[in-house]
Amino acid sequence: MIKWWTWRIEKGWQLAVLSICFMIFIAGAVGLLLTRSARAQDNRASPSVERLVTIYDRGREQTVMTRARTVRQALQLARVTVDEQRDVVKPDIDMELTGTTFTVTIFRARPVTVIDGSRRSHITTAEQTPQRIAKAAGITLYVEDRVDFMTSDNMLLDGTNVLMNITRASLRTVTEEVDIDFPLEQIKDANQPIGFKEIKQLGEKGIRTVTYQAQAEHGIEISRKEIDSRISKQPKKQIEVIGTKPKNPLTKSKGAHIFTDSRGISHRETYYDLPMNVVINACGGGGYTVRADGAKVDKDGYILVAANYGNYPRCSVVETSMGPGKVYDTGGFAVRHPHGFDLATDWTNGDGR
Repeated sequence: MIKWWTWRIEKGWQLAVLSICFMIFIAGAVGLLLTRSARAQDNRASPSVERLVTIYDRGREQTVMTRARTVRQALQLARVTVDEQRDVVKPDIDMELTGTTFTVTIFRARPVTVIDGSRRSHITTAEQTPQRIAKAAGITLYVEDRVDFMTSDNMLLDGTNVLMNITRASLRTVTEEVDIDFPLEQIKDANQPIGFKEIKQLGEKGIRTVTYQAQAEHGIEISRKEIDSRISKQPKKQIEVIGTKPKNPLTKSKGAHIFTDSRGISHRETYYDLPMNVVINACGGGGYTVRADGAKVDKDGYILVAANYGNYPRCSVVETSMGPGKVYDTGGFAVRHPHGFDLATDWTNGDGR
């Protein structure tokens, strides 16, 4: 009995020791993983790569060894300050450093006097090229113009400014972009009322690039000649659906009524039934037909309308209660009713013409 208890106690201690060892192993493994993860995060947050960064500033060269991640940090560690509103840093000040060597160039804003004929513009800029300096001064510089940089002899007039003198060429090349209107396609829908419009495809203007050779005197353009023209962007057609279903249309039984168009103009509408073989030629010809409702329409579907030519010139498109119309004719009524419309129909004779 005593041996049996002794065996149980020895086995219990062995199990306890094994459990403790297993727990220590697990804790060690977890600790190792956490340590490696923390080191990896530290490495990402603080790169261990040292870089040789060369800074060019005001004609001086400064080289530093740094672990900085960005251009901004490198400049701060080198104790170089910049005015971000006026100075220009290349590459960008927030760009990340790459490789083992890196070059940063600082262009300091400085006063510049731009002389263009009798015009003197005093600006402060970090721009380096004549085109950009001229643009900063609000001046257009052409490729044929000559630019000279110099120092001023007149301290009272220009101070210590750098002078950029522009000598204008008598001949210059001018390039301009001109909008091209987009074409319009209208689809007539007889199931929609007059005044309805739905854009199925939105139009976009195109761009035409035109180049001129211009003649100038004292910097002022006096003439130009087009030497090249090309479409740099094709226009995109706009497609619209418009309603043609009449609202309270004129009928034979009404004889005359008042129609108010989409602009708020009231028209006294009447109808007449005469052959239109002659007047149809006033707007390009093509003949006419009689619509199912009796209205006489041209080849494009416009109702033939008589109106006052002073207010509605011949061949102009107008709104009527029966749908879009085109002015082909006039008459004595137009004097008494300057905004009146007389619509051509087949209601009187019924002969289909």
